[in-house]
Amino acid sequence: MLERIIDKIKLVNFKDFNSSEIELVYKWRNDPKIAKYMVNKHIDLKEHLSFIKSLKNSSDKRYFLVYQSGEPIGVVSFVNISEISCEFGIYANPNLRQMGDILMSVIIDYAFDILKVSKILAKAYKDNLKAINLYQKFKFEIYENSDLMVYFCRKAK
Repeated sequence: MLERIIDKIKLVNFKDFNSSEIELVYKWRNDPKIAKYMVNKHIDLKEHLSFIKSLKNSSDKRYFLVYQSGEPIGVVSFVNISEISCEFGIYANPNLRQMGDILMSVIIDYAFDILKVSKILAKAYKDNLKAINLYQKFKFEIYENSDLMVYFCRKAK
């Protein structure tokens, strides 16, 4: 049996964060390299804390801080989770390079093997060529374009 990437990393649910993890993700989320591709370009600490608290009562959203060899490498999220599909979000530790492949492998393993969905959805701003190329590298197909966004889907095998 092939070893899954998800078996080699550690996922910490946002609901289980300690204070240093809360602060770390808050800093990452507002880093200009990450924030420029978010719908909300800046969030204040109160919004961040409120968002984490809201996840405790949510069954259709899961957010994780991803660790590899004890080092936080990025965030992956799953929203609009249903029996059929989910949509993912992703951002890497802004101080590291080339984490996209690992994070995408985590997303695919988690969505198909743990959530058991039959398709994974994503979207990216049209000018976010790194994300678009990464999603296509991992066999996500474009199914729609808008003025601002490109929409992707990958179906289970």
